[in-house]
Amino acid sequence: MHPRFLKHGLTLLSVLLIFTALGLADTCNNFATYTCAHGAPNVARPMGGAASGQSIGFILTGTNQFSVVTTNGVSADDVILIGASVSPLTGTVNGMSFTSLSSFPEGGALGAISDSLEGLGFCSSPCHSLSYGYVDLQSALATGGSLKVIEQGVPVGTALYAMLIVNGNVKFITPNSEALIVGNTATVAEPGTMTLLSTGLVGLGALVRRVIRG
Repeated sequence: MHPRFLKHGLTLLSVLLIFTALGLADTCNNFATYTCAHGAPNVARPMGGAASGQSIGFILTGTNQFSVVTTNGVSADDVILIGASVSPLTGTVNGMSFTSLSSFPEGGALGAISDSLEGLGFCSSPCHSLSYGYVDLQSALATGGSLKVIEQGVPVGTALYAMLIVNGNVKFITPNSEALIVGNTATVAEPGTMTLLSTGLVGLGALVRRVIRG
């Protein structure tokens, strides 16, 4: 075989292997009661945070709120969040706790997760002792809409991916470049908590005034 043809063949093979690896990273494995459509389009994104400079695209800091969207505006019957954490996966999202998993459902993502968490200083190399879990948000996503998510107590150094259910199957998933890592977040109280707080402050103010007058 002519050396030039051999060189082109090897280059083409390398490109094919790269695309194959990318495709593997953007598929999911069946878990719990969910069936995955392998090779699902990468359109599910947890929106929020700033560019991380790592393989995992964004880091959430300064707030405990983000949203889930589809980048092409399609709808979904339900939204699931899956997480991989350097600590035991505790805390809640939208008031619901994580259900533990023995493995991470999104195929090929663990290398990018470990490298990104190491790069951001959330764990030391090698970063392989991770906890996995998922939360079914039990909320639909309207066409062109977004779903608000509030996390409470989710450990710093948790990588979050969204999986969207359509007709009973996981149809859309988050690629590494669109995933979100929980950083040092400031807790924003939910509206009900703020109401209780303001009511308590009003009552405290009235009590102080009575004491001063007495």
